Amino acid sequence: MRARCVSAIAMASLVAAMIAPRRSGAQASPYLPVDDIAYTYVDALIARGVLGGLSSLERPYSVARVRAALDSAALDTTAAAELGTVLRSYVETLHRAIQRYELGKPDDPASAKPPFRAKATFDIYATAQSSSRQELMNADARSNIKPGMAGYFVFGGGHLAGSVRALLDNRLNTDPEFPGRKDRKIAGRTEDGYIRGQWKYAELTFGRVARSWGPRGLSGLQLGDEAYTYDHLYGLAGTDRVHISTVIARLDNYVLGPGLETSRYFSIHRLAVNRGRFEGALSEAFVYSGVGRGLEFSLINPLNVYGLTWRNEKIDGNLNFGAEATFRSTAGTFAAHVLLDDIQIDECDTVCTEPSSYGLTLTAEGLPLARDHRLFASYTRVSNLAYHTPNIGERYAIYSVGLGRGYSDYDELRMGADIALLRGAPIRVYLARRRQGEGDYRKPYPQNSAFNRTAGFLSGTVWTTNRIGLSGSLISGDVQVTGDAGINQNTNRANRPGNDINVFEGRVKVIWVPRWLVTFE
Repeated sequence: MRARCVSAIAMASLVAAMIAPRRSGAQASPYLPVDDIAYTYVDALIARGVLGGLSSLERPYSVARVRAALDSAALDTTAAAELGTVLRSYVETLHRAIQRYELGKPDDPASAKPPFRAKATFDIYATAQSSSRQELMNADARSNIKPGMAGYFVFGGGHLAGSVRALLDNRLNTDPEFPGRKDRKIAGRTEDGYIRGQWKYAELTFGRVARSWGPRGLSGLQLGDEAYTYDHLYGLAGTDRVHISTVIARLDNYVLGPGLETSRYFSIHRLAVNRGRFEGALSEAFVYSGVGRGLEFSLINPLNVYGLTWRNEKIDGNLNFGAEATFRSTAGTFAAHVLLDDIQIDECDTVCTEPSSYGLTLTAEGLPLARDHRLFASYTRVSNLAYHTPNIGERYAIYSVGLGRGYSDYDELRMGADIALLRGAPIRVYLARRRQGEGDYRKPYPQNSAFNRTAGFLSGTVWTTNRIGLSGSLISGDVQVTGDAGINQNTNRANRPGNDINVFEGRVKVIWVPRWLVTFE
């Protein structure tokens, strides 16, 4: 009953905000989904100093924000004149890629405040892959070719916008991380489905859409996009300079036994600042569970300090802290993200021998190479016991996939070149090395007596993967192509001693985007 009451209050607040009298401020716009091909062009341009108005640490962007960044770049005549032929093709291609999500006409000045509009479209695609698992560095050797189709419906006007994206995709039947039914001839799910209200100093969104807080190129350590999308309430208050944002979600129940389930919830909030070339943030996240437990007001309040409530008000749960920072310069963009998943500040005995739980990401993008080509590098690490506690209901996951990263007990070093060689086709050539231990947040937590025998990082047999690969995207007419192909040199593959093999691993997705469009005004 308590959970239902709090949920009703949250929904009532959302509806009230949506129908409140309009104030001067930002007009709402649908999000650009984080898995859309448009982001490869966004990333390629940001790495070269274009689209500098977009955040380096928060995604997804709204379509209006991407459009505004493109318009701002076009108004900078000096910078625009310095763009080479290939980079200009990226700008042109990005313009076309985001049009399916736009509700106004980009070339119509009157569309700055459009009436309520809606549009519907679809695409058809096929995915060929050597691994059903999304992470090619941990490929599972289950190759297949699967068809798919996506339907899009976007709507909005004034301070209200929303989107629905439904998939019919048989690749889901082979993905070990997909939580839905896999015994149907046609698999499907609602990937996006949300309603969004946006005003000058506030935003409120309810529904499902992928989000990631952290440096570009890697899923966020606390809030990431590796899990399939889930319903949540998102709020933001402030400006681009300084704002507070929060995500509140009910997670899947964990079955303790016949007829006995523990309810699970997730809360995360974040204070972000943006001062010119510097962007940074501090955040707290909390997963809590219990039989009959409901949403708790102290963990809904975005201005509460979870760390103090956890101790002073004896709120049980899995608490972690994060810090992010990025700095843009003429030599490139440098970013860092730190996750602290276990901090011991009390007097203790055997618990103090528990291995540390943490995560780390370091990235460098847009390093000068030659002409419009750029270099990039990244290093990330997640410790063995990160994302879980002795209470299995508090594991930091939804349907057994991490709310931040999809794996623990691993590190990965990646470096390469971002090549601007072909019109409309960003390409990356890279080398990567990944070490994956046997640690897993889905496994039982070690007993206190076993702490001194538990590795803090890279436990058990270590699976090492060295990869040389090439990834890229292309939009040509009505066809879109994305792909990642390379050779993996595996040692102890799947954490099995002596299972050493060199093998091709790749994934290619070809999409036909028809020009058929249904509009409503």
